[in-house]
Amino acid sequence: SPLPQHARAAAMRISISALIVLASGAVDVHSFGVALRPAVAARGRLATPARAARVHSIRASESASSSVAEYTNAGRELPLAAKEKLFLDSIAAFYNDEKSLLDNDDYERLKMDLEFEASKYVTMSRDELKFVIASSRYREGKPIMNDAEYDALRKELKSKNSPAVIHDAPTCKVDSGICKSDASPDQGKNLVLYLPGTVASAVLWTELLYWTKGWDPLLAAIFGSPLIYLGARLITEKILFQNPLVVSTTCPSCSSVINLYFGDVLGVNNENMMATEHECPVCKAKLTGNRETMIVETPAKTV
Repeated sequence: SPLPQHARAAAMRISISALIVLASGAVDVHSFGVALRPAVAARGRLATPARAARVHSIRASESASSSVAEYTNAGRELPLAAKEKLFLDSIAAFYNDEKSLLDNDDYERLKMDLEFEASKYVTMSRDELKFVIASSRYREGKPIMNDAEYDALRKELKSKNSPAVIHDAPTCKVDSGICKSDASPDQGKNLVLYLPGTVASAVLWTELLYWTKGWDPLLAAIFGSPLIYLGARLITEKILFQNPLVVSTTCPSCSSVINLYFGDVLGVNNENMMATEHECPVCKAKLTGNRETMIVETPAKTV
């Protein structure tokens, strides 16, 4: 039988109350979930610094793998800089990390590509490549040798006028304001220094044999070339100049190409054997050159 009217009204009030309770419960759960999210986010932020190094390593590994895959798939479509980096990374991985980034066929193909594009790295010696890789690993925070070994290797390559240790542009320090640039022997001007001694030695030798033995001057010069060479060095390095050396460098201040001279002239000055002071003819900057390190630098800036 149908419920009385007051019973239906009571049942409706109970249903409405139940809906209100459920709705308030849903709001509470929803608000609790919202309040929980910042805590989860905070835990994620706390975990980020601990994972930073691993993420960087993973990204670097993925980048190297991507370069390897890109080269093995695309080959000669890679730019020269990317090929050179892959070449150095493969050598460093083989000798330092004891792993191979490229197989033998891909490595030889990469080397041939670099030779065809006249890359400077394929003509470098083992020590030059070791220096380049050591510099690259140091910038990446993964040094492969200590400072003493690095300086000794750099000095050895510098004495051989290796292009691996010569910077393309001057470098400056922000704290001291000192700017430096690399110097290299100027072979042309150094030969000119020996020209007077060579001529004098050749004339003395040929005239001596002509007047004493009756030799033809041309034959005397040919057969006496070793003695002429020794005489030229004696006259140049002991009489005209003392331990001469002309170097070419760029001004650390204005990047103009200049020459510096180390040594004495007729024994007049003996203070610039190993160091010399020079004024740039373009910007008038005061420069100091060091013969041992083959570095030219500007003085420190005063505040």
